[in-house]
Order: sequence, then structure tokens, then C-alpha cells
Amino acid sequence: MTRLLIQPVRNREAKRNRVKTLHNDVVFSEPRFRSKLLDAERTALDRLHPDGRARFWGTRPYHDEAMKQVRQGDVALFVWDNNIGAIGEVGASFRNEAFAVELWKEPGDKDTFVNVYSLISLDDGLRIPYRELEEVSDGRLVGPFRQGRVVNDDVLVRRVLEGLGRRAAAVEEAAQQYVESQLERGMVVALEAHLTSEVTYGRTARDITVRRTESLLMSEYVEAHSDVEFKRIRSDSGISDMYTVRPEGAEVIEAKGGIARERVRQAVAQLLHYAPRCPDRVVRLTALFPARPDDGGVELLHSVGIDCVYRQEPGRFERLPAPAARRIHMEPVWNDDFPE
Repeated sequence: MTRLLIQPVRNREAKRNRVKTLHNDVVFSEPRFRSKLLDAERTALDRLHPDGRARFWGTRPYHDEAMKQVRQGDVALFVWDNNIGAIGEVGASFRNEAFAVELWKEPGDKDTFVNVYSLISLDDGLRIPYRELEEVSDGRLVGPFRQGRVVNDDVLVRRVLEGLGRRAAAVEEAAQQYVESQLERGMVVALEAHLTSEVTYGRTARDITVRRTESLLMSEYVEAHSDVEFKRIRSDSGISDMYTVRPEGAEVIEAKGGIARERVRQAVAQLLHYAPRCPDRVVRLTALFPARPDDGGVELLHSVGIDCVYRQEPGRFERLPAPAARRIHMEPVWNDDFPE
């Protein structure tokens, strides 16, 4: 279950902290921060943020009980000036007053946060009015938000995220950046040279630049299958991610950076488009994801004979094969085996 954290950034101290740790990275690998962490906390942060830096936020002691429920993958809405100003995904969450003091407390502060969480990803250039949040929550979430809140109602959380139209930014993109943090370790393989590492697109009246997860995901997949030669399909319709030829025929693979239903549909469309253009007979189509899509997504892939492969952990991938009968049924479509 995904929880929704509503985090007000209202007073002078909170606004100051927003600049320090929400809009800017904290290099938690520095001794002054690292020395304040317990072993389990260091391990969690290192796993999620292997470059030793992350964005952080926190809550005060009166949120202790609510914060005990918060887990990796929960979504945080940061609110100020009558708007949702940022959306992020929770990474490591723990209670550590000494670490919080090092992050935030300054002379003159009466107290500080004690519950701390890192952010796997953060879109901090938003301006979504409170009225939109009230509308999509059917009046259950009404500003101004004077204290933080953890929403545990799964139906309400889903309705809010979908209603705000921010699922791709708050959940899927967060998953992409989470995978990037795990994959990006200076890996160099031949396929990487053919791929663009950044893409710019417009969202919320501004352009932002995001790292492409697909190239990193494919790099690790190629590294995990070092005995296989991967090629690419080039045609007037575009360039596929990769394919490989085995004795029984070719497998075409399309990698997606997220697992939302939109990404699954894109993979289906691209694979069905590329397959007839493959120079070798296609016997298998595969969609590659950074995590397991939901059951509906897997069923969609299998309905047209496409295998689902997803990353389980660094260097390990799980294949959910489509039913053999469905693949055989779809082969003429993949290979355009129809009389003129």
C-alpha cells in the first residue's frame, strides 16, 4: 500500500530547510553526517543513493507514530503558499535526532525534526492549487495544511495521485530515478554508445531534464548476458532497443524506464511495429522493465504473445514468458506472413 504524506513548508525555519535539503542535495557521505547514522541507516541510504548524496525532509516528534508506518515508495506532497510545490517518493525513513540536528538545526532554533526520510526522486517545480487537491480527494484533503499528515487510505491515495495527473511524475519517474541510483556505477558497454543519456521534455509550464533509465537498464541487461550478441533494428520508423538471433530465430527486446500502464502499452506498440522490420525471423518479443508491472500490464503483454522481463536486483532479471500457444499464434503477425 502506498501512503501519502502531506508536508507543510510554512514557517521561516521550514522555508530555510527547504532550500538546504529539499532543493539541494546533501552529501551524507561526509563524516559529519555519516558519523551520526546507525549501521542500518547507513546501509539503507547507501543502497538507495550509492553516490552518497540525496534530498531529505523530516517531521517533528509529534508525528512519531505516523512516521513508523512510512516506507520506501510512499509519496510526499510538499505544500506552501496555497499550492502543492513539490512531489517526491520516499526512500529511506528512520528516526534519528542527531542526524536531523546535523541536517537542519541552527543557533536560535527551539527544536528540530527527529524523523528523517530521503527522497528517491523529487519534482520541485510544481504549482498545483489546494483546490485541485480538495477536488480530487472529494473534499477529504482541504488546505491550509498547518501540520503534516500521513494518509493511509489506499483508495484515497490512488484517487489523489491519479486525479492530480501526477502519477507519471510522482510514481513512475520516481521509480526511474530509483533504478538509476542502483544502476549507474560507471558501467560501460558497447550498446551505451548508441543511446542518448538525457532527454528534455516539457511539463508544468517548464522544461526539465531527466536521465533516461532505459539506457542504464539495457546496459545492465547486456552485462548480465555477456555471452549474447545484441544488435539493433534500424528502419524508417525508428530504432529498436535491441535484438538477438538464436538458432530458432530472433528475439526483439524493448526496454522501458517505468512500469505504469502507459509504458506497457508503449512497449506493445513498439514491439509490434519493429518485429516485421527485423532482418531475421522473429520468434520471441520481450518487454524489459525496471520492476514488475502490475498484473494487468503483464496480462496485456501476454495477450499478444510478448514476454515480460523485469529487474529483480542488480544483475538479476526475471522472465514471465507468454503462453507458448499465444506466441505461436502471433508469429505470423510479427513476421508479416500474410499473402498480398
